[in-house]
Amino acid sequence: MKVLLIGGSGQIGRELLPVFQAKNIEYFAPTRSELDLDQSRQIDACLKQYKPDFVINTAGYNDPVMAENEPSRCFKINRDAVAELADCCDRVGAALIHISTYRVFDGEKKDPYTEKDTPNPTGVLATSRWQAEQQIHQRCKRHLILRFSWVISEHRNNLLRYLLNQITKEKEVAVVSDQLGCPTPAEDAAKVIVALIQQLNCDAEAWGTYHYAGAEPVSENSFAEMVIAEASQHRQLTIRKLKMDKVSDREGIRPPTNASLSCSKILNTFGVHNRPWRNTLSRIIRTHYLKESQSQY
Repeated sequence: MKVLLIGGSGQIGRELLPVFQAKNIEYFAPTRSELDLDQSRQIDACLKQYKPDFVINTAGYNDPVMAENEPSRCFKINRDAVAELADCCDRVGAALIHISTYRVFDGEKKDPYTEKDTPNPTGVLATSRWQAEQQIHQRCKRHLILRFSWVISEHRNNLLRYLLNQITKEKEVAVVSDQLGCPTPAEDAAKVIVALIQQLNCDAEAWGTYHYAGAEPVSENSFAEMVIAEASQHRQLTIRKLKMDKVSDREGIRPPTNASLSCSKILNTFGVHNRPWRNTLSRIIRTHYLKESQSQY
């Protein structure tokens, strides 16, 4: 099995590399200079040269506020480049594993979203993500679209990274009390991706769209309280209180109020259970401060 990984420097991409190595999976993770999704010729040439069995795309434009200011760039990266990638994969017979997001839903549903729920994206970023999924469905027969809830890690921009940065610098940190999500460690997301392609490589014909998220939904402010409690064991914090906002108070685009996802389909099809995230959260925070203290010497 040969894998081409696009977006190897991102949250999930970084976690995929050690899993590939542990599983002895042959992979190629080109840098952006080696494979730029803006350049269709590079995509086609890379796939023809490497001849992967699976292409995993974890790359994308992910800033919802900036997307409103530069919609053409957002759609070019998230929709148009993905459409070209899907075409190329279909031509060479490679299966496309594409990472998507809970943002394709408007968040108005009270229960966790299932794969049968019709997306209703709000804003440029969410719309570009949903249109990318539609392009993949139309252009690449052998594809897997994986939607994740709140992906967390110590890398790149995410809710956990934001909180770790703010609680050591600010006395008051703004969080929202009416947004619900499922923290999903990037390392768990990576393990799920590899588990799926291993089954698909054994001729499991289970193409389509799947949801995966951490096992326990939580509000953003409750999650922030957990992060503060854990971080305070490793570092003296500046924060004195959390400022409770509503989702509608956020600058820029309004995120979905409900970001929780049902994982029944991925369990029933692949036998993949969604994992609890609390212990992993503690370990990520502990590792974060350990690295920080080591860098000071």
